Amino acid sequence: MSNQEITGILQQQNSLLNRVELVLTENQQLRTELLELSEREERFRQIAENVREVFFVISAKTDEILYISPTYEKVWGRSCQSLYEDPQSWLFAIHPEDSSKAIATIETQFRTGDDFEEEYRIIRPDQSICWVRVRAFPVRDVMGKVNRFVGIAEDITKRKEAEAALRESEEQFRLTFEMAPIGMAISTLTGKFERVNQALCDFLGYTQAELLPLSFPEISYLEDWKKHRNLEQKLITTQESDFQIEARFIAKNGRVVDTILKVVLVCDADGNPLHFNNQIVDITERKQMERQLVYDALHDNLTGLPNRALFMDRLEQQLKKSYNNNNYLFAVLFLDLDRFKVVNDSVGHLIGNKLLIEIAQRLEKLIAPTDTVARLGGDEFTILLENINSKLDAIVVAESIYQTLSIPFNIDGYELFTTASIGIALSSQGYEKPADILRDADLTMYSAKEQGKARYEIFDNSLRDRALQRLELETDLRRAIERREFEVYYQPITSLKLGTLSGFEALARWNHPQKGCIQPNDFIPICEETGLIVPLGNWLLREACLATRNWQLKYPSHPPIRMSVNLSGQQFRDPQLVDEITKILDETGLEGKFLKLEITESILIDNLETVTEIILNLRKKQIQFSIDDFGTGYSSLSYLHRFPVDTIKIDRSFVNQMQANGENSAIVKAIVTLAHLLNMDVIAEGIETTSQLAQLKLLECEYGQGFFFSKPLNKQQAEALIASFPQWN
Repeated sequence: MSNQEITGILQQQNSLLNRVELVLTENQQLRTELLELSEREERFRQIAENVREVFFVISAKTDEILYISPTYEKVWGRSCQSLYEDPQSWLFAIHPEDSSKAIATIETQFRTGDDFEEEYRIIRPDQSICWVRVRAFPVRDVMGKVNRFVGIAEDITKRKEAEAALRESEEQFRLTFEMAPIGMAISTLTGKFERVNQALCDFLGYTQAELLPLSFPEISYLEDWKKHRNLEQKLITTQESDFQIEARFIAKNGRVVDTILKVVLVCDADGNPLHFNNQIVDITERKQMERQLVYDALHDNLTGLPNRALFMDRLEQQLKKSYNNNNYLFAVLFLDLDRFKVVNDSVGHLIGNKLLIEIAQRLEKLIAPTDTVARLGGDEFTILLENINSKLDAIVVAESIYQTLSIPFNIDGYELFTTASIGIALSSQGYEKPADILRDADLTMYSAKEQGKARYEIFDNSLRDRALQRLELETDLRRAIERREFEVYYQPITSLKLGTLSGFEALARWNHPQKGCIQPNDFIPICEETGLIVPLGNWLLREACLATRNWQLKYPSHPPIRMSVNLSGQQFRDPQLVDEITKILDETGLEGKFLKLEITESILIDNLETVTEIILNLRKKQIQFSIDDFGTGYSSLSYLHRFPVDTIKIDRSFVNQMQANGENSAIVKAIVTLAHLLNMDVIAEGIETTSQLAQLKLLECEYGQGFFFSKPLNKQQAEALIASFPQWN
């Protein structure tokens, strides 16, 4: 073998060794690459198996599933193996309503090789619904041809549910906003309207197109908007989320709308303010009712005048002014209509109420706008005159009242007249409480009424002193009967024809332990007002009947003594009156024919039916009745013949006017003549002279009493008179 051959062989061996070395190197690189690929595949597998999305690889040529991540089983509810075996099975799981669109998109994109994205619902084997979002991207070979698609399928069920809930919430908000019975608005942070509902438009009188360009400041009361705006700023700068206030808005027609406004600040996810949600409730009707209730609480519901509460409030304000200014003067006038009860009793309460309304209207026209006229109740009115110069200003108003009341009132066909008694109290007396000055005005009014009505008086301290004395007297009166401080005096009644004693009129006298003898005129009116007249009258009747019966028994030869006793209106209103008189007659043994009960005309007129019934019941016991002080009251001839009475007593005022020459006796003559025509006898009161006696005899007046015969006598003196068998010629 030649060297050349050997060289050739060695060269071949070296070449072979080089190739073997190259193959080994390439094998090593391949192993390395395979290892790296295996590692990458493992990492990919781990990622794919641990994410929520489904990863998939699909052959673009055969639609074969090259890879599907295990999450497929959780999302689709099917095994990965079933998909490898049947690559189209995932398409059949698409909801029928979504399948056409989804399959069409997939086929188109597979054909064109474009990216695609689709959302659709799939139906799992357990029939539950799952929303998925599928995105796929083409993978191209070196030639640029699409050989496969890589994609991700994401379970978006929760997102879809959230979106559905949001849509439902938005729809619910829209419906709530639009259909709410209360006003609702969304406004910017500066107060401009972004959205308004129909209810708000309705009670403000705007259309939505008219209201939306406006803002809260343009439809709000200025002072209310300031408060509204300040509270909005506070929401923006603090942690508070809402506030609620009462606010007034101005409707399109200028009407004021009272509302309750609730404002809620709406912020974004980062807490930045976005806008305000406003709820606006129309409370105009409620506020009107509240205002009406307040008005009604402070005003008289008949006349519309201020009532006592409002009058006292304004009076207190005037007192405060006088505290701060010693020269400030005001006056209170207290009015009480005279004989208003007669109106109610004669023409009815409806006409009486209309009269009060017209009187109120006349009084309001008399005073300045700054003054106050109020009705305290019944027929009582008060007037507050502010900032007067002197008492003369109050007197001018009082005289104006008399002038305006002197004009007759024409109400429903009735012509009515009325007067008022007025008490005036001035703030110069230094009052501290409103009730004190009103009390003194009231007290002064009663003094004016006692002085004859239809007049005014100005308060002075003597009136208060008399009122205190009267209060003390009333207190003492309540104990006087128990303490036996009363005594019966007897005024002789004489037969003018025979000149002999016929009987007595029983009169009450009060022997006060400190003040001595108190005359009836000083305590009887108090008894009438307090109701004490009933027990006092019953006591007087019992004492008089007992004395009369005792005298009849003790002096049998004397013509039987008759006793006259006055009955008050209060006693006639006592339902026990008939039983009480019957009981007294039974217990004292006096026969009814020796008792005469005296009543006034006013009692008969005021309680015609009731009094007549009582008189008829008592007449069954032969008790007689007389009308006392005839001619000083109603003196209605149309009523007189209807009264079942036996005697008329002529008031002393008529007897006193009879002159020695016979003048001024016409009234007495007329009364006597009338009585005789009605088969009644007559007693003349207040006979003091022989001339009066002579004229009464000529008129054939049956009986008389007065100082000519005797002053009132106590029990012992009366008995002595009986025993003396007196004779008056």
